[in-house]
Amino acid sequence: MAVTDYKGVIAKIKQGELAGVYYFYGADLVQVEDMTRRLIRKATDGNEAMALTKYDGKSLDIQALSDSADLYPMMAPYNCIWISSFNAEKYSEEQLKQLFKVLDNSGDMTVIVFSITDFDVKDGKKAPAGKNKKLIDKIAKIGTVCEAIQRTFPEIARSLIAMAQKKGCAMGRGAADELVMRCMGNTIQLKNEMEKLCAHAGGREITEAMVRELVAPSVETTVFALAKAVITLRSSAAMEELNRLYAMRTSRTFIVHAVASAFTDLYRACVAWRSNKTVSDMQKDFEYRFDFVVKNAFRDCRKIPPERLRACISVLRDLEKKLNSSSADERILMETAIVKMLEIASGRMEPAYD
Repeated sequence: MAVTDYKGVIAKIKQGELAGVYYFYGADLVQVEDMTRRLIRKATDGNEAMALTKYDGKSLDIQALSDSADLYPMMAPYNCIWISSFNAEKYSEEQLKQLFKVLDNSGDMTVIVFSITDFDVKDGKKAPAGKNKKLIDKIAKIGTVCEAIQRTFPEIARSLIAMAQKKGCAMGRGAADELVMRCMGNTIQLKNEMEKLCAHAGGREITEAMVRELVAPSVETTVFALAKAVITLRSSAAMEELNRLYAMRTSRTFIVHAVASAFTDLYRACVAWRSNKTVSDMQKDFEYRFDFVVKNAFRDCRKIPPERLRACISVLRDLEKKLNSSSADERILMETAIVKMLEIASGRMEPAYD
């Protein structure tokens, strides 16, 4: 019947116009969970104990699903079936054929919802592929498919302010922006942090200071802070950020890759800025989820020439090689690389790269 967006799904649910099969997935996990929750509540009229059957998609018994799909609802408008974590790639072609047959033949009073929140249906690509695409295409023909697209930075910030108001707290745009950046737009984490902040505020205003005090920055935020400390020649701050990363029990591989990614962002921004390209140009060219990542890179890249940024990236490349081939102490190698990048950024060491 339809491939639609979050607002379209919510509107149809409110009107009581339910399809027989739904498939919800996407980067905005809060919206995926919200659509699922609203649909189940509407289909069961709040009587989940009597009208909802749950299946773990990691080990779905298709015959059991078929039996459930034939049941008639008792004390509820619909017989509702919720299938979580179903990855079609884990099932054979024959099993998918059986599943498609169940979906085609489920009763008019049955609503089946696939809700995907624990793996990337697109597998890092622009669109779903393989068996998951087959399942999505099938459901799009007979039911409703919705991809919850990651909201923009301003949209998320506004939603946090609205969430605070619903819980009786005030929240300014500055505090909302700080929270989004600390969580790098992770909607599930943002939701959890807002619950904590509202409980702490107790009806008072949620301030930027409160966010900084109560919400630990994400690994990605900490990594970019480390990169910024290097290019602004703040050696103590750079080492403090490294300490934070280790305190988060971040693996060395992730640290190196993430720091290299942060310097790559800065280098891209530096080249873009010198070529009279805009933030939106760079965001579109490299498919960044949030413009604030690009804006920050544009702001900070002007503090250091591009050849020094390239040299820092080379240092990180060499660091990874040493970590993988040497028995030297990991922490010493990491700190040595940071000192070397500080020397390069300051101009006291000539850039050396290939």
